[in-house]
Amino acid sequence: MLEKPTRNNQGSWETAQAFSVFVLFVLRPDIESIFTLIGLSLMLIGLGISPLSIKRASVFIATASCIMIACGGAIGGLTIATLLERLFAETPAEIADSWVASVTLICSSLGVLAWIFIVLKISPVSRPPHVAVVLFALAGVYSLLYGILTIRVVLSGEPLIMPEWEKGIAYLLNGGAMMGWILLVTRRASITRRKILVICLMIAGVSTVIVGIIHIFDAIW
Repeated sequence: MLEKPTRNNQGSWETAQAFSVFVLFVLRPDIESIFTLIGLSLMLIGLGISPLSIKRASVFIATASCIMIACGGAIGGLTIATLLERLFAETPAEIADSWVASVTLICSSLGVLAWIFIVLKISPVSRPPHVAVVLFALAGVYSLLYGILTIRVVLSGEPLIMPEWEKGIAYLLNGGAMMGWILLVTRRASITRRKILVICLMIAGVSTVIVGIIHIFDAIW
């Protein structure tokens, strides 16, 4: 286990952990906005850089950070390509239900799993963070599998028809992981205006869960 961050970078590391729940809020199974691509790219790159400031970071942590930066850079490249296509193509393709959305989902999920590895290596060993990490990891693994499944369908040339309940489960896992992380990690972080941040993030987490429930009910009825 790596030593705790020094006092100089303790604040920045806790801030990075606290704000990392935004990744799951943006990481949606139905990516369709250019702003979503930009947000995921910037968040993965920013989170990937944050552990590199910690002294005596191990090779494994540096590797995981590089994976996050690479995934964020890949999404950034897709964003630029999508913007150029919309500027010059006569009939630009939509992001939703395309290979761009699937690749973005895969890259983001890999970045989330790399972030989980970093948190486990750097943070002190205690049960609450581990519970939050498990929820975070479940959301990342499901999104990864969802992205792999959708890209296989898209590349095969078949129309992408995903059941609503599969999208609903993705939203439920993301929202549940967000609320678990907020209560067990963000709420304990020593950052300014923590209460306001916790309230805003909890609203986002609850709204994500509600969206998941709506998708599941649509699939049932």
